[in-house]
Amino acid sequence: MASLVWQLLRGSQDVNIPYMEDSFSNILFIFIIAWITQGLLYGTLHIFLEKLVRKRIPLSKLLVFALILQIISAIGFYVFMFYLFAKVEIFVDTTFKISEFIQLPVIWVSLIYTVFVNFFISLFLNINLMLGEGNLIKFISGKFYTPKEKELIFMFLDLRNSTTIAEKLGHIKYSKLLQDCFYDLAIVNKYKASIYQYVGDEAVLTWPYKEGLKNAKSIRAFYAFKDQIKSKTDYYLKTYDLVPEFKAGMNCGIVTVAEVGEHKREIAYHGDTINTASRIQDQCNRLGLDLLISEKLLKVVEIDSWTTSVLEGNVPLKGKQGTVNIYSVIRTEDALQSQ
Repeated sequence: MASLVWQLLRGSQDVNIPYMEDSFSNILFIFIIAWITQGLLYGTLHIFLEKLVRKRIPLSKLLVFALILQIISAIGFYVFMFYLFAKVEIFVDTTFKISEFIQLPVIWVSLIYTVFVNFFISLFLNINLMLGEGNLIKFISGKFYTPKEKELIFMFLDLRNSTTIAEKLGHIKYSKLLQDCFYDLAIVNKYKASIYQYVGDEAVLTWPYKEGLKNAKSIRAFYAFKDQIKSKTDYYLKTYDLVPEFKAGMNCGIVTVAEVGEHKREIAYHGDTINTASRIQDQCNRLGLDLLISEKLLKVVEIDSWTTSVLEGNVPLKGKQGTVNIYSVIRTEDALQSQ
């Protein structure tokens, strides 16, 4: 898209490259190859930089590193283009040197434009990542400036025995443990989850209603996170002398979504659905179970033979009138191993 904008801004001007026939076929070849090559090059670069963000490199250092890497990549791209042009014999003068090519004004202008666009994209992606996937666009568009209703699935995910662990590790090491755990929580992105917020040792996840129900993605996400932690057992034992365990409560339904705050704006969810999910998670300790869901969610989620669901009771939830049926959901393989 940036390459297309570049061409539109330049209009009908010629390419301004000496020793090259300014034919329509040559110009078309240049821009098609340039779009494809730059798309692959800078797309890969942005994925690489995103992985560095997930490794908690400070944003200021990341942007400086990104800028240097983008300049090197842009120069490398133009060197590649020069040799490609020479290979397909676009240049009518074979004595045209790469040093002359790199010094052309059109190359310098294009390089500056390319670096600027990529730096802006890096900044945009990192701000979007810090605000939460997709939230930057929502803020810009004002989508939830006026409160709206939305149907979502919620999961409240909480670290077991957090008080005991904090006392054992101390505040600094305990915070590093949470950093590692929530870094591993990124696995839920594969299951279309959005992380709404982190509150102490708790994370709140959401799914669009239909997306989370399909193939039980919302429930599979919990077990994917559990498996991710298990796969790093040696690391956690070596670093913290323990393997963290998490419990979760889930519910689905209508909530109100609104943009709130003046000096610190955020998109917030309100309603009984989210409160019930939180209260269900509170029951995990009492029942000694990892995952509890509401009857409302159980009735609509696409669960097959890979899980076993058990009614744990019709229980009163703190802050709610009446009682709610809650179910444990256990992977069949986990249930068989525990027998």
